[in-house]
Amino acid sequence: MNTKPVRIIQVGVGGFGAVWLDVIRQSADVEMVGLVDINRETAMQACRKHGWSEAIFFPTLVEALRSARADAAVVVTPPAAHREPVVAALEAGLDVISEKPMAETLTDCKAMVRAAQRTGRMYVVSQNYRYQPAMWTLANVVRSGRLGRVGEVKLDFYLGMWFEGFRQQMEYPLVVDMAIHHFDLIRFILGTDAVAVTAAGWNPPWSHYRHDCSCAALFEMASGARVIYNGSWCAKGQFCDWNGNWQIGCERGTVLYQNGVITIHHAPERYEVTSTENVIVRPPPLEGQRYVLADFLRARANGHRAGTDCFDNIHSVAMVFATVEAMRTGRRVEVGDAETRQWSTGQEVRRWNESG
Repeated sequence: MNTKPVRIIQVGVGGFGAVWLDVIRQSADVEMVGLVDINRETAMQACRKHGWSEAIFFPTLVEALRSARADAAVVVTPPAAHREPVVAALEAGLDVISEKPMAETLTDCKAMVRAAQRTGRMYVVSQNYRYQPAMWTLANVVRSGRLGRVGEVKLDFYLGMWFEGFRQQMEYPLVVDMAIHHFDLIRFILGTDAVAVTAAGWNPPWSHYRHDCSCAALFEMASGARVIYNGSWCAKGQFCDWNGNWQIGCERGTVLYQNGVITIHHAPERYEVTSTENVIVRPPPLEGQRYVLADFLRARANGHRAGTDCFDNIHSVAMVFATVEAMRTGRRVEVGDAETRQWSTGQEVRRWNESG
């Protein structure tokens, strides 16, 4: 780790930006040198809360890049507004973290990945769900190989969420804004990428969303496994936590995750369960955005890839856009294209610690 704190400009202070303000304020390895937001008062409140000088506020990123000596940027704007600040920061020589999803179009996503490739700077997408205790533990169980190869997965996500603002208006809000977490978890837990998808989307009559907020998708994975994803953001009730409910069928048994509880149903021969095991949930060294930030700083210091850098994350977000295309057309759609497939997934750089 560098001896000097990494100097950060944060773009987007309100809403979820407040989470990142707390994470950055609590890290001894970073220093906030710029806050960029269209709402000056929101930025001033953040300065007062965290004890920062009001002089670090800038109304635009252009002014922040010109006036603040920075090493990195954290972009927490709505997804449709990620491309401009991410590319500008990369071209100014900064490394970047942005919130998920990378963007709302594959064109924008590829433009940002190209910018990282062109500038040689690091661009990391915050896929914080990977670094929550239950999903970290579930990934270690499955990736350990103790139950053999994964053949099929069912992932159900049913929550009733009354969002307003951009989520209420965006196309396919569940898939674009939320399912990116689940699609990234599919890759993270199974250790393989998706190659194709068929899907259908709809909007129940009681939905307050403008566009389809429910969907069903079937992914074909490179390993040969199949993953069924069923989701809705307008369910009449709360039927799971934010991770969804998982049923992972393996050669020697099934792993279940439901509302924080992981169980293994051992079936070493044929289909009969011979024993059931309750798995102790073991957290990663740091959780959520704190892990993302620490992984970013470690990669930056050591010259290694971060686990969720843009070259890996493009394979998760490509699942989103392929699903949208499948819902629109009713056809089987390949995940990604020739350009996205040239970018290496981060599977080989992920560091696993099965003991938690």
